[in-house]
Amino acid sequence: MKLKKRQLSLIYKGTLIILCSLGIVMNFMYLNQPIYMTISYYTIQSNIAALIIIILFFVKELMNLPLTDGLIRLKAGFTVMIFLTFLVYHFLLHPYLESYVNDNRFLQFSDVLVHYISPLMVFGDYLFFTEHRIIKKKDPFGWLFIPLTYWIYTLVYAAIGGVFKLGESVSSYPYYFLDIDKYGLLGILPWIGLIMAVYIGLGYGLYGLDRLLGKKWNKEKYERA
Repeated sequence: MKLKKRQLSLIYKGTLIILCSLGIVMNFMYLNQPIYMTISYYTIQSNIAALIIIILFFVKELMNLPLTDGLIRLKAGFTVMIFLTFLVYHFLLHPYLESYVNDNRFLQFSDVLVHYISPLMVFGDYLFFTEHRIIKKKDPFGWLFIPLTYWIYTLVYAAIGGVFKLGESVSSYPYYFLDIDKYGLLGILPWIGLIMAVYIGLGYGLYGLDRLLGKKWNKEKYERA
């Protein structure tokens, strides 16, 4: 029997919820450090934010409840948030960690879950199981509050004495490109600018896909049970 799109969406979201939850839990267990330290990584925060929004959408679809435009736009923002996790890890952090650490700890399943599987599945969920032509042209600039808020969080975290541990190394900042102590404000501003530019680019990339998929979506509305 051919599954309805709504059923496929529920199966997909249910699988995503399980894998995302598993990735978060495994990272808390594997890193073996205080909770406040683990939860201070952008990766973990983006996975938790995505997990919450996916659970919310899953429950609403399961109960056949309407979704507001504001909620869909928020989901789009969190989609960009976690997709940045994939990009930054793959292109900036993974090469750095491979050269820094001699073992393969950063290739373990827990890292694959939070850096690859969850981000790509959240992106897929938005493309294939979310109503389109809802997000507004100005939204990508509004979504900048997410990385900016995280940057402010890291500054406050460092100011009150918070640290991050990588092997025997201890730093006040979670990622080398945010380390003001080592590179100074002028040294990290280009990285901040690059991340902001990438974030806006991702936002408008999603907006463009959203517009292109809108017409097809209107022809393939969920078949309600």
